[in-house]
Amino acid sequence: MPFTYNTDEDVAQMLAAIGAESIDELLAQVPADFRLDRPLDLPPAMGEMELDRHTRELASRNVGAASGAVSLLGGGSYDHFVPAVVDAIASRGEFYTSYTPYQAEVAQGNLQAMFEYQTLITRLTGLDVSNCSLYDGASAAAEAVLMALAAGKGRSRVVLPASLHPEYRQTIETYLTCLDAQAVTVPAPSGVVDPDELRSAVDDQTACVLLQQPNFFGCVEDADAATQIAHEAGALMIAVFDPISLGLMKRPGDWAAGDWAGGAEAGGAEERLTGGADIAVCEGQSLGSPMQYGGPYLGVLACREGLVRRMPGRVVGETKDRRGKRCYVLTLQTREQHIRRDKATSNVCSNQGLFALRATVYLSLLGPEGLKETANHCLQKSRYLAERLCETERFELAFAAPTFKEFVVRDRQDRIDDLIRDGLDAGYLIGVPLGRFYPELSDCLLVCVTEKRTRQELDRLVEVVGVGDHGATRHTKAQKYEPATVG
Repeated sequence: MPFTYNTDEDVAQMLAAIGAESIDELLAQVPADFRLDRPLDLPPAMGEMELDRHTRELASRNVGAASGAVSLLGGGSYDHFVPAVVDAIASRGEFYTSYTPYQAEVAQGNLQAMFEYQTLITRLTGLDVSNCSLYDGASAAAEAVLMALAAGKGRSRVVLPASLHPEYRQTIETYLTCLDAQAVTVPAPSGVVDPDELRSAVDDQTACVLLQQPNFFGCVEDADAATQIAHEAGALMIAVFDPISLGLMKRPGDWAAGDWAGGAEAGGAEERLTGGADIAVCEGQSLGSPMQYGGPYLGVLACREGLVRRMPGRVVGETKDRRGKRCYVLTLQTREQHIRRDKATSNVCSNQGLFALRATVYLSLLGPEGLKETANHCLQKSRYLAERLCETERFELAFAAPTFKEFVVRDRQDRIDDLIRDGLDAGYLIGVPLGRFYPELSDCLLVCVTEKRTRQELDRLVEVVGVGDHGATRHTKAQKYEPATVG
């Protein structure tokens, strides 16, 4: 049996140490049914130069934003611009190669970076506390639901709009499978949730209501009404938000701002509820990380102070050392690997430290005005493309609700597969087909336009896909939309 690194003498010494005569004798304990009785189905070995050429050829078959395609993909992963300084700082050895910071040995530099991340997230969301980050948006949403169930004192109903990201709903439902809890889905046939339909689904057993803003279809929901409905029933409001949208839209903590005549007495929550979302989560990939063919990504979670001890993961705090100098510590560590054990709030083992760092650098670079400008570019350019596509006879918008940077377009020819293929042939990833999630929208495509897209790219796309069986594309100047239309 050939070995890459072990000589025959090395193998003999190891076998002698464990008391086996041969490799075959060592593996005899493995049942025959589980042993491979044929050679591995691999091509002949290659030299280093040949192997390098082969792997590069395989990699070149991948098509994505990083390989030069014009990406209009959305649905949770976005092709936003990443300033070079984000890569420059995140690639420093002390960050890029550092051991996952678990206990007391975590360096002050990593702790400070996490503290700054938490500060930026609380300012971004308008909430009191942020943890050090989670795995991704879907798991962050599920963890938020677990927080609400724990705070709900016996409440077991979780209300999920159909306009919430379908993969988030699937993740939450998987979490609830082994719990004494029930997920209830509220339909959204018009692209947004009807407040009356939502109110009818919320009762005194509802622990939380989730609302995505903008939602999976890119549509702007009535977040104030949904928050009021949840709080009137004594339920927690969980916001699933797009961080870039907060350059123009209300922060989750500002939804339906103002006190209400409810609280712990009305609904059994652990704190008096006020206006605004109680927990906010999102996918943080758009904050300085590339699409990367789907991950790894960054889960963001923030909440009101009264829920902090229900929060999963860790929270970094600022203090002073024995010399009176500022320093940072892991203030809360609600993980099972620490002192909490079976009382842990979650089995989340770590945080996405490197991607949280990227988000920290990105948000620090943009600032409030830069975030507003980025969001405005997304709004204006997405509206421009929506108008241009609908000037053709092939497309129409599926929903009338206002949108931010994503919109759903219907192909009147019902040839979504051909549409995607034509776009790919021209160098475009033109959107996410919705039939896999919503069978009734099998003729629809979710299209996203970020600040990276140029007018030339968008006009060229219309030329590529806008001509259909009904005739030639009509070229007219699209109406300019102002940021105020988003609200």
